[in-house]
Amino acid sequence: MSQPPVNSADDSTIPARPKDKVVSGRAIVVAMFLLGLVLASLLFVYFEFNTRPFRPLRDAIGREFKRSRPNVEGGRLKGRGAMTLRITLSVPFDPFHDDSKSKDVLARVLDLARQHQDLTRYEKCEVNLIHFVPEKTAITKTFEWPGADAAKADFVP
Repeated sequence: MSQPPVNSADDSTIPARPKDKVVSGRAIVVAMFLLGLVLASLLFVYFEFNTRPFRPLRDAIGREFKRSRPNVEGGRLKGRGAMTLRITLSVPFDPFHDDSKSKDVLARVLDLARQHQDLTRYEKCEVNLIHFVPEKTAITKTFEWPGADAAKADFVP
């Protein structure tokens, strides 16, 4: 007769596992809503501080050029480079083929920019005219000037 193998670990020496903490589903849902509110608030604050200085100019360009979807932003690109005022708007014509219309739009945009921003603060003033062609790549023409030149009332693009 053979004897059963001897267990080296006795069941009485193993400590009892503590009971797992249980988090209710209600607490998880409330935490998710709070996280959403905090993130939405942070996004609103960022948007507010990032666009507030340029909102009057963007609104003026929008009133002047209907359906132009203007965007105005300023500062250094990714924290480096020249201090730039960048104005982007959609135009209903090809800016490469219609220079007279492009110059008229640029002159009016720069006039509005002089009224609503201090262009001397910027090292570079950039205006992007974008023509969206259905089912094709958008056509973009960029115009750049030194901010001090663009700030002069007699400056003509």
